[in-house]
Amino acid sequence: MTPRTMALWIACGIAAASGPALAGAAPEDAPRGGPLFRVLQGGKWGYIDGSGRMAIEPRFQRAGDFSDGLAAAQLDGRQGYVDETGRMVLVPDWPPVDPVHRRFANGLAAVRVGQRFGFMDRTGRLAIPPRFTSVDDFSEGLAMACDESTCAWIAASGKAVVGPGFMSGTPAHNGVIAAYMAMGMSRKKVWLMRADGQRIPGEFEDAGNLAEGLIPVRLGGEWGYADEQGKQAIPLRWLWAGDFSEGLAVVKLDRGACTYIDRKGNPAFAGTFRDCGPFSNGRARVDLARSETERARIAFIDRTGTPVIVAERASPPFDSALDFRNGLAAVAVGGAVQMVGPEAANGPLLGYIDPSGRYVWKPSR
Repeated sequence: MTPRTMALWIACGIAAASGPALAGAAPEDAPRGGPLFRVLQGGKWGYIDGSGRMAIEPRFQRAGDFSDGLAAAQLDGRQGYVDETGRMVLVPDWPPVDPVHRRFANGLAAVRVGQRFGFMDRTGRLAIPPRFTSVDDFSEGLAMACDESTCAWIAASGKAVVGPGFMSGTPAHNGVIAAYMAMGMSRKKVWLMRADGQRIPGEFEDAGNLAEGLIPVRLGGEWGYADEQGKQAIPLRWLWAGDFSEGLAVVKLDRGACTYIDRKGNPAFAGTFRDCGPFSNGRARVDLARSETERARIAFIDRTGTPVIVAERASPPFDSALDFRNGLAAVAVGGAVQMVGPEAANGPLLGYIDPSGRYVWKPSR
């Protein structure tokens, strides 16, 4: 690493923006009694609460999820952020990194200035100068940021805490990062790093996220689980292994079958599925189809493996679904769930169900 590159990482100066267009200062997070969910009506995006009551009338051409009390949105050509009343409170000086601006996390959101990336605060002013070639969103106080030669995880000050010296990696999750020392074909060289920069003993071919005290890891082409100290906790024996959630984790037995295990590595129940999602709100999304050529048969199972919500039995039946999040699952009639811009108005119909399978928002135009 050159002295210039090292100086880039260690530098943590703060630069001021030229003055964003504000429609009132961004407020602190205000409790609403629950999260908000995006809905599409009349070709415009709005938000409902968890009961299905309209919270922000549909009027946005594009809209993102709420995070840190703000949601990125496009309104009549303006790209900015709205608060939980639907009022646009921040219009940054810079164009969005994605179709809408990046979400706020830990009070910061990624911005692009020319060909470089940095971070702004909730007033729209630059908090971390745009000196990176790519950045991820903040997670647990750290964000991966890369220049032309290396990646590191930086704090809100802009100072590198983990690295530099890595090629890529995962967001911090429960205080642990999977940092890639090398990448190629289907194999990686992975170190597990603590959020304070300390390395956890061991070297792996791949790794997932630390959850409920266990992290999925791969060695010799097989997946198992390590504990927070990097020691083997569940033997390597699966084609793939996912993060634990609500005491269970998805594992792939072969390329056509997946199931769930408990924290000891034992099967949670008999039976396999063609596709498996993580548990949330006591439900996990699965595909009941048995062959590769059979059309998807989406369902949600309970912790015994019993299908308790079956897409084809719903009224109306839905064709696809996302995992439960904050008590609701997005479903679609007519194709795959789409959560993008105005083009979604001509796509599948979007709805939401609760863990009982009841529609709180029925798919409609």
